[in-house]
Amino acid sequence: MKIAQYLQANNITQTAFAEKIGVTQASMNRYVRGERTPSAGKMNAIHMATKGAVTLSDWVKDERAQQEVEKVA
Repeated sequence: MKIAQYLQANNITQTAFAEKIGVTQASMNRYVRGERTPSAGKMNAIHMATKGAVTLSDWVKDERAQQEVEKVA
């Protein structure tokens, strides 16, 4: 599940979620719009904060990279 879908489905604002994981609202907005990929640490924080709904592989854009992430996970 993409972070935007998670926020919308759970009626959570970008600001509230950003505070929960320790980033600015501007950074959260960039994550939601796909303009920026979070660091591995922030990906893990997002994964934990969403109780696994947003996974590390949800951040991967191309199919080949997706397969690499799945090998590691």
